[in-house]
Amino acid sequence: MKKLTLITALLLVFALALPVSASFSDVPSDHWAYDAIDTLAAAGIIEGYPDGEYKGQEAMTRYEMAVMVNRALDNMMAEIEGRDDGLTYQQAQEIYSMVEAYLEANMPEEFTDEQLEEVSEMTEALVYELRNEMRLLGADIDVLVEDLDALEARVDAMDLPEDNIEFAVTVESIFEVADYPDTDEEVAAAMRLWADDDALDLDLPTYDGDIVLPGDTNFDPDADDFDWQDGDDLPSEKRFWQEVGFDVYGNLGRADFHLELDTIMNVFTEEKSAFDYQENDQEDFLMDTALLKVDYEGELFNQLRAGDLLDYSIAPYFVDDEDLQGVEVTADYYGLDWTFLTAGFGDDEVDDIYGISTTTAVDFALVTASVYHLRGTDGKTTNFALALDEIALTEAITLGGELVFNDSEDENDILFNLAGEFAASEDLTVFAGFETVGEDFYAFKDDLAGTEEANNVDYDKFDLGAEYLLDANNTITANYSLVQAGDNYTVNDEDENNFELALENVYGDFLNHAVLEFTQNDGFVDDRDVRVIELGTEYSWDEVTTLGASWVNKDIDTDTGTEINYNYLKGHLNRELSENTVWNVEAKWIDGEYEDVDADSSSLTTSLAVSF
Repeated sequence: MKKLTLITALLLVFALALPVSASFSDVPSDHWAYDAIDTLAAAGIIEGYPDGEYKGQEAMTRYEMAVMVNRALDNMMAEIEGRDDGLTYQQAQEIYSMVEAYLEANMPEEFTDEQLEEVSEMTEALVYELRNEMRLLGADIDVLVEDLDALEARVDAMDLPEDNIEFAVTVESIFEVADYPDTDEEVAAAMRLWADDDALDLDLPTYDGDIVLPGDTNFDPDADDFDWQDGDDLPSEKRFWQEVGFDVYGNLGRADFHLELDTIMNVFTEEKSAFDYQENDQEDFLMDTALLKVDYEGELFNQLRAGDLLDYSIAPYFVDDEDLQGVEVTADYYGLDWTFLTAGFGDDEVDDIYGISTTTAVDFALVTASVYHLRGTDGKTTNFALALDEIALTEAITLGGELVFNDSEDENDILFNLAGEFAASEDLTVFAGFETVGEDFYAFKDDLAGTEEANNVDYDKFDLGAEYLLDANNTITANYSLVQAGDNYTVNDEDENNFELALENVYGDFLNHAVLEFTQNDGFVDDRDVRVIELGTEYSWDEVTTLGASWVNKDIDTDTGTEINYNYLKGHLNRELSENTVWNVEAKWIDGEYEDVDADSSSLTTSLAVSF
């Protein structure tokens, strides 16, 4: 009986979906649908026109469709009524599911939405016609539907809370090995190479605020005033550890929250490093970072973030890409977007930050006003800033600028910048900018031009650049900047010139880039020239595997010789072993010299991340 049921259902579906019949004069015997349509015609489900043609290219009318469905139902019911064993409930459900699925996938485009709805109603009528057979097995469908409706109504009346808490866990097991030179002097040089901002960009260890390296008198990782800073990120000769991240998602009223606990570490073996830094075998889990984010649909606030605010940026002259610990609240009041911040840097740092900023769109620009206050080891300072962006002078020219007033203890000064963009054509965009900073302006984290030497920020800076779309796969960018040192500088007072040329290329599954950068009189030091060349590629091997590689060559020359020179190679492989398992391998190698000391070092890191 089951076979008959499936065949009959398929006949019904094909009767609705096939556009032509093989049993008529206008349908040749070699037509792809000849056999199937001949069977339907023999079953009496489809008929042709009086002239002997089927005219299959014409759209089916609703009346023709209704006649065909009716014939199929009549034939089916006739077959079923001739059987003594009837249909089981499962067999009837199979008919319904098969007809519904096939109609959805194969219904001709000429059918209207009304026709599709009518087909669905006919399919439901088919199951209704078979209710007597299902009742033979004791399943009273009408009563069952009534019971389900009553149960659903009772559940709705109880107003039970839904399960609104979800958990996600990611466990990453990481193994790392590295190779270093033999002597302290060479190890110190290798650390300098790794820490360079065009390699790993790390902070080296300090003692009483001064950088110390292996071989230095004060290089003592066990000393109270020894600060390792980014020691974990320098490659270790042997390290095997585990990082566990927890994510908790939930809802409470109009608030959605997300609690993120990252890098909960478990060290499997005692670390072995070339520079006396180590983590002992540690079975207990230690929480590193935590962040709670709450999105609220109401007038109180739009979003609250509390905990570790990683890579947080306020402005280049204040805090730019720093790790903070604090609370940030964003809200929308009276058409203004507000941000409130109170934060610090954690650990033993005593610098605290408080700030308010607000943004609104007016007819001619996007306006942002902000006040940020710092209390720290160097005293108190406050920045008052007003910025205008997206000023459209014409359809092709857009301007933006910012004025900052800095009040620091007994001194105050200003920072002013202006930037413009000109769309010369669909393929060419030109950029220009100007920035000036007074000699008494206080740049907290020394992120402005020329601030490497004791917070010297007195300068004028001019920028000019362009971006040109060579074709759909290649974009070239060129930039030039001139920084003129002010009277506040005491070291040579030379103008700094920077040239940068970059190419981005898409070639099949490859994403490639090339960058050439040259800086003359870097840091306003006469004859201190910096050259950086970078080449990189990213390749999608298949849907689950990605390969990548990059090469950096850097050279800093001064009038007394080579300050630093190295080649840095990095390659990685990322593969999704399953939907929740990712395997990653990264290899790094650096070779060069620092102040006439040759050094080379390499590392290999492999990790397996599993998500639950």
